[in-house]
Amino acid sequence: MINPENPAGFKQARVLSLLSRLVHSPPTSLILEGGPENERRALARHLQKMLHCSGPGDEPCLECIPCLQIEAGVFRDLFWLEPSDGLSVDSIREMRPALAQNPSHGWRMVVIAGAHDLNLFCANALLKAVEEPVSRNLFVFLAGQREHLPPTLVSRSFVLTLDRPPHIVLDQKSESLYEALLGFISSGRGFLDKISHKNVLNPDQARQLVVRLQLELARGMRGDLNLFQGHRPVSWYRMNLVLHTALKALDCNVRIHVVLQWLALTFWGINRTEN
Repeated sequence: MINPENPAGFKQARVLSLLSRLVHSPPTSLILEGGPENERRALARHLQKMLHCSGPGDEPCLECIPCLQIEAGVFRDLFWLEPSDGLSVDSIREMRPALAQNPSHGWRMVVIAGAHDLNLFCANALLKAVEEPVSRNLFVFLAGQREHLPPTLVSRSFVLTLDRPPHIVLDQKSESLYEALLGFISSGRGFLDKISHKNVLNPDQARQLVVRLQLELARGMRGDLNLFQGHRPVSWYRMNLVLHTALKALDCNVRIHVVLQWLALTFWGINRTEN
């Protein structure tokens, strides 16, 4: 359950503090990157509540009409877009006349959840909307990493990076599979036969395993001594895309053993180019 006093959890207290400062002079475009997806979404809603809460104090009261409407997704000046649901250029163009009008309650927020799923045409259409000289419109792009967004959009945005959990603790079975996965990425042996049964992991276990690998990759990118340390940036970028795709596939209920086998084989292929 989300704590009303700290909606994204204690580990995002730094980002919450920065958002509270932005409320007084919001940028036209804001990117929330990193961290778990549910925390990015919670922070976007929290920002909208901070902008419109009619209760006392600096933090949202969560009881006034704007707070309740924002939480229910029916607030008039909140546009919530999901690229994975088939967002099109035409739908963005249809929205632009509404964006040209003054908001009803001070600030209008357009949230693009899963912005890393935007195709180039939709991203360019949104960029044009961002660049239009309409005051009191705030575009918030939620993405795993800014590198998945067009550079022009990133350059016109204020970027806040959420903290990732420092470590994921796996159960005994998942830990054994994770070690086998690392071994396979290095040698090409010893994992595919362990993951061949459909029910070897449940969906939550599979997601935790993928996130654990994300953290391992991040440590290698920072220079920590591990399997990914010293790789070329292009390989890190490709591996990040693979991990993101694997998580999306799990969310779409693709068979777990298929997703993990594909991830293992793709990582092994990328790793071979570094050796």
